[in-house]
Amino acid sequence: MKYTDLHRNIKIRIITDFFTDLTQKSIIPFMAIYLSVQVGAGWAGMLLTVNIVASMIVGLGAGYGSDQVGRKKLMVIAQMLQVFALFWLAAANSPWMDSVPLTCAMFLLSSISSGITGPIANAMIVDVSSEHERQYVYGLQYWTTNVAVTIGALMGGLLFESFRFILFSLVCMESVVTLFILLFYIHETMDKKHSNQLDAPIKRNILNTYGGVFRDKRFMVFFTATVLAVSLEFQLDKYIAVRLKSDFNAQLFSWNITGLQMFSLIMAINTVLVALVAIPFSKWMGRFQSRFIMTVGMCLYTTGFAVLAFSNWAWLLITSAVLLTIGELMYAPVRQVMLAGMIPDSDRAAYMAADGMSYNAAALLGSFGLTIGAFLPSYAMAGLYVLMGIGALVFFRQSLRPSTVQSEPQPCADAS
Repeated sequence: MKYTDLHRNIKIRIITDFFTDLTQKSIIPFMAIYLSVQVGAGWAGMLLTVNIVASMIVGLGAGYGSDQVGRKKLMVIAQMLQVFALFWLAAANSPWMDSVPLTCAMFLLSSISSGITGPIANAMIVDVSSEHERQYVYGLQYWTTNVAVTIGALMGGLLFESFRFILFSLVCMESVVTLFILLFYIHETMDKKHSNQLDAPIKRNILNTYGGVFRDKRFMVFFTATVLAVSLEFQLDKYIAVRLKSDFNAQLFSWNITGLQMFSLIMAINTVLVALVAIPFSKWMGRFQSRFIMTVGMCLYTTGFAVLAFSNWAWLLITSAVLLTIGELMYAPVRQVMLAGMIPDSDRAAYMAADGMSYNAAALLGSFGLTIGAFLPSYAMAGLYVLMGIGALVFFRQSLRPSTVQSEPQPCADAS
């Protein structure tokens, strides 16, 4: 499987998603600091919560609407909103204007635009990819996302505080280019035979649609597994970062390493490994069954986080960072393949929007972990992480059962 073998829409989406992720990650992580300075920490928390909730709600609406009217139309509308929001974000932080209310309003509009685009873009990839392509596609997408996050964070760190006008202007120009590509190079991907279902005498409204999604037992088992697995990832920059800052101080190659420096090293290991090995690793893993990849991946992923929760030995922490990164490289693309294989063709975007809610739930659990970590010892948090990882693995394997690997290519020897 090669990049050139993929459907044209997938190739374009991977490129445009890279720049969209870069745009978002150069702004979103730094808006919390900006808002805290401008309106206070309390109001900043409320405004960020409103953004998350608004993005989630419009994502559900976009998922339903996309399954009714098609993908491209709503994606173009969302991208127009993004261009408009970024233009006025730049204007509100320009040499000619400094407006906090306008910045807050346009940041909300940018979040709404992203909420619309997310489930539709994911559904579009499923529309035009075959089952044997998806392992490679999602591995490639995972790689581009992580690289974009790294570059975006670097851009934001260099430009956000003192050169916001330049930063917002750059990302606005990128959004204009993305809009142009969507208008002239992306084709509609929703299967006409499914859109013809709209001609039926009885049409499902949005409540009926999502009622069906959340009554789908197999999907809800998968949803629960995702929440448990992703919530471990959200522990990294919350409880684990705080614990390292307060508890860790050691030597590495005769250098004194503080907790924050150790945390930065862990993040750097994760970023470099993903950038270097994600694509070849994804190709190599394609020879194994999903059940085997998910089991080994979740075991490594869980072990890595459990050790990070209590250890203060530098070399063990570095080893754990490698283990959790390899585990994530194994389980994350397979999770996407599993999702693509279990959702009905007629409600693809609706299911993708519902799946997006699992990340919001995981983010809440991540924040809750920081709270309970103030009362529990580190070894108890490690035990809690193990239970969460085991729970995620059990639910992931259970969600594989209805399609027990009959549709997957069989390996030479049964790895599971």
